[in-house]
Order: sequence, then structure tokens, then C-alpha cells
Amino acid sequence: MFTKLPTLIVIGLLALRAAASAGDPAVIKAKMEEPVLQELMGGCSLKCAFAWSVEIEAAPPATPTPKPAGWFAFWHKHTPAPTPMPTTTAPPKPVKTKLLNDDNAETAWTAPDGTTGVGVKFKFIFPKKLAPELEGTPLYGLDLINGFWKTEELWKAYGRVKKARLYYNDKPFRDLVFADSRRWERVEFPDIEVHSGDSMTFEILEIYPGEMGAAAAISEIVLQGAH
Repeated sequence: MFTKLPTLIVIGLLALRAAASAGDPAVIKAKMEEPVLQELMGGCSLKCAFAWSVEIEAAPPATPTPKPAGWFAFWHKHTPAPTPMPTTTAPPKPVKTKLLNDDNAETAWTAPDGTTGVGVKFKFIFPKKLAPELEGTPLYGLDLINGFWKTEELWKAYGRVKKARLYYNDKPFRDLVFADSRRWERVEFPDIEVHSGDSMTFEILEIYPGEMGAAAAISEIVLQGAH
């Protein structure tokens, strides 16, 4: 009995791990492409079919728990914790930005002061009403300029995206892994047919910390499709 117990524990742990990962989206590793050249920004992309906009949804603020001190610490340690009250804090309102799709490698979105960028979501919003001939336009990838590309110093100073999650119409679609590079990075996925009112969301999950702190930056995201 005792010789079998470790084996049973291992099997149980493997089953739990498999169950935990079963709901995770498939992972795509971005491919490093050509160097970024400012004079070549603005090539053909999904914009050839229709314009799209970006909204930023900030990461929900963490609620710090104060640590008890003195005599209260002793009482706190030996007293059952009260039932936590439901939070009523409203989520931050989305903010529009043009920094991620302005065909300019020298501008960048940077995480707000005091944050890393992890948990921030960029929502790519497609037209509410597409022309009949544009219904079902294919969307099959994205290109990204990671970090603050403008200078080598800025790129090193700010963090870069290491892992992100894509959602389509708010449903998890794919997890993306990026290299720590100043070159274009390309992600390709199975064709999605875009319809009126659709959206895609890019959520930052992990970052490469920058030298001046952990705040992440992204210079450009180009959605690929239409052709």
C-alpha cells in the first residue's frame, strides 16, 4: 500500500495539471522578421479593407491588504477571518488610443506609471456596419514592434511583451509568445471571418522588464488580412 501511494500521488498531480491546462488556448510563437524601418511603415494590411480602432482597458487595480501590528497582530492571528465583502469598485473606463496603429514606429504606448502593463487589454474594434462585400473579410495574423523602438536606449529602458493572449469577440483564441527583439515579429493563425461589430483583444500576460523599471511598451501592432 505504502509503495503504491507515491505513484498514485504522481498520477493525481498529472491529472490536475492536465485539467488546469485543458482550457488554455493553443500557443503560437511569433516569428522574427525583417528589421523595422520607419520609412517603410504603412504597408498593406487589414486596413486595405476597412479602418479599425483601438481601446485600452487598464488592468484592474490590486487591493493591498494591511498587515496587523503590535497587540492587534496577536488577536488577528487567533481570530477567524471575517467573510470578505464583495467589491463594488467599477472597472476603469476604456480609453481610445492611436499610438498602436498610427503607422509610426517612433511613437509607443507605455504602461502607466507604477504599473508593469501586465493585465492591460487592447481591444481592436471593427466597424459596426461593414459593406456587404466586406462581410467575412479574412483576418489571419498580426505584426508587432515590441518595446519603445525609437532609440536603442528607449528600447532597453522600457519593458517588452513576452506573452499575450488573443480573444475574438471576448472568447480566448490563442496565446502568443514573443522574442525580446527590435525586429518585426509576426504571428499567423487560422483565418477568421470578420463580421460587422466584431472585435479582437490583445491582453498582456508577461513582460521582459526594462532597465529603468518593469513598465512595458509597444510601438505598433498591424493586423494582417483582407487579401
